[in-house]
Amino acid sequence: MKLITVEVRYEGGTVITDRVVLNSESAKITLPPRLCSLLDILDEYDQRKSFIAQCAGVDFAVEGDREHGYLINFNVRSRPKHFLGLRSVWSPTAGQRKGNGRFAHMLSAWALIGACFEVGTAPLSETSLLEPIVLSGLAVMLFVIGNWCFSTKDISEQ
Repeated sequence: MKLITVEVRYEGGTVITDRVVLNSESAKITLPPRLCSLLDILDEYDQRKSFIAQCAGVDFAVEGDREHGYLINFNVRSRPKHFLGLRSVWSPTAGQRKGNGRFAHMLSAWALIGACFEVGTAPLSETSLLEPIVLSGLAVMLFVIGNWCFSTKDISEQ
């Protein structure tokens, strides 16, 4: 018997972390009564997203229900949490996309300011015009990307 930490996540964003007792021989975990009653109430109103046990620094999925007991499957590890951060890069939420659009617009403005500064302060020649032209092109590209970030809809809303 040893104490381990479990983490229960729900679709609505609720995250519950508590300590439970693990029977090492049977891989059965015993939840405290307060956690059992809390899970029963939350299961009525929200859908459980994940139930993970952290044992010796490794995350394992917890299977089962209250009637039959909860078991840890030591053969199946849960996904590492750093992969969850990568999901926001490939499929950002509407708020993240809006923030990315604002950031692209800000970079676009700074690129345009830099191009104007280069033209205004450097002596004009063919070689000195390369940097302002590249910065102007970058400003236009970032402006278009920023507008695209504002115009796309969230995939999860469809």
